[in-house]
Amino acid sequence: MHPRVEITVDGVPVAGQFYERLISVTVTDEEGLKSDTVDIELNDGPPNFLALPRKGAVISVKMGYGNNLITKGQFTADKISLDCLPYKMSISGKAADLRSGKLKERQERAWDKAKLGDIIAEIAGESGLAPAVDGDLAGHTYDWIGQQDETNIHFLRRLADRHNALFAIKQGRLLFARRGSGLSASGSSLGSIILTPAVIKTGTLKVDINDRTKYSKVVSYYQDVDKAKRVEIEAEADADGDSVYRIPEAFSSPAEADKAARAKAKELARGEGAVSVTVLGDADIEAGLPLLFAQVRPGLDGVPYIIKTARSKYTKTSGFEVDVSGRLYDGKSATEDESRGKSEGGGSSVPSDAGGKVAPNSAPGTPATPSAFLTPRRFGRTDEN
Repeated sequence: MHPRVEITVDGVPVAGQFYERLISVTVTDEEGLKSDTVDIELNDGPPNFLALPRKGAVISVKMGYGNNLITKGQFTADKISLDCLPYKMSISGKAADLRSGKLKERQERAWDKAKLGDIIAEIAGESGLAPAVDGDLAGHTYDWIGQQDETNIHFLRRLADRHNALFAIKQGRLLFARRGSGLSASGSSLGSIILTPAVIKTGTLKVDINDRTKYSKVVSYYQDVDKAKRVEIEAEADADGDSVYRIPEAFSSPAEADKAARAKAKELARGEGAVSVTVLGDADIEAGLPLLFAQVRPGLDGVPYIIKTARSKYTKTSGFEVDVSGRLYDGKSATEDESRGKSEGGGSSVPSDAGGKVAPNSAPGTPATPSAFLTPRRFGRTDEN
C-alpha cells in the first residue's frame, strides 16, 4: 500500500494540480506546548504559476496509507516563501489551536476545593477546546489554588510542573497527562512505540548515555502570612547528589510548595540519555508517547524513552519517514496514580505499583521500564478525530 497525504485549506480539499506540484510535506509534533508546525514545498513556475495562498488560511494535514489516514493537525499559514529561476513555493504554518486570545489573556482568580479535571475543563471551555485529562490526575483536589495575574498558558504550565505532567493543545483539545502515559490528542491510550530493525532507516539510530548534575535535594518555599516570612520545604532527590537545587518562586501553601519540590526532583532525574532515529513510514508516532527498541542490541532493548519530537515527512521520492528524538524516561511520572492521594492540603499522593523491570545489560541508573510500556500501540488505528 502506497503512502498518501491529504491536505485541505479552509476546509476545502486541494485540487489535483497541487499534488502534481507537491515536493514534500513535513509536520513537526513537539512534546508539550511548543507550537507544532507544517512545512509544504511545491514546484512552481511557468506557464501556470500557483496561486499565492493567503496568510491565515487553515491547513489540515492527514498522513498514512490508502484510506487509513491519521490527522496530523490543523495549522494556520503564517509564511509564504517564493524561489524564482528556478521556481519553488514554500508554505509554513503553526498549530491553529494556539491562536486563541483567551489563552494569552492575564487573569486573576482562584478555586476552592476544586478538582484538577474541573479546573482544566473550565479553562479549555473558555477557548473553545475540549478537555482531555489523564484520569489519574483529574481527581486530584486542591484545597485552594489561585491564578495570580498570569495567562492561562502560564497557569497550565505551572499546574503541569506541580504534577510532573505535560499539557498540549492539539486538534481542538487541551491535553493534560502524565509524562509517558501514552495518551493521544483525544485522551485515549495509544500504547508505546516499539521499534525493531525492520522499521529503522539504516544509519540513523544514535543513542547518547550522559552523566548529569546530581542534586541531593530540592528546596522550595511558601510564604507564611502569619509569620511574614518564607519557609523552606525539602524533597529528597538523588542519594548520590552533593548539591541542592532551590526553586526561587514562593508558593501560597506548604502543600503546594511540597508538590512543586517533589515534581522538580523528578524533572531533574530526566535527561540522562537521549536517542534519535528515523522510522520508515509510521503515521501513528506522536510526541509524548513511550518509545522502546526490540532486537536492536543488548543494553538498548527495553530501555524506556519518551518521544520529545516526531517530524513526519512525506516526499514523492522517499515516501513516508518520521524523524524521532527522545529522552530517557524519568522513572516515575507515568506510574503515579494521584487519584489515590489526599487533597492538596492533606499530604502527598501515594505512588501506584509501577511494576516492570530494568532492561537487561542497560547502563547503571537506567530506570525500570513500566509494564504498561510493553503494550505496543494499536497498529492500523483509524483516525480518532
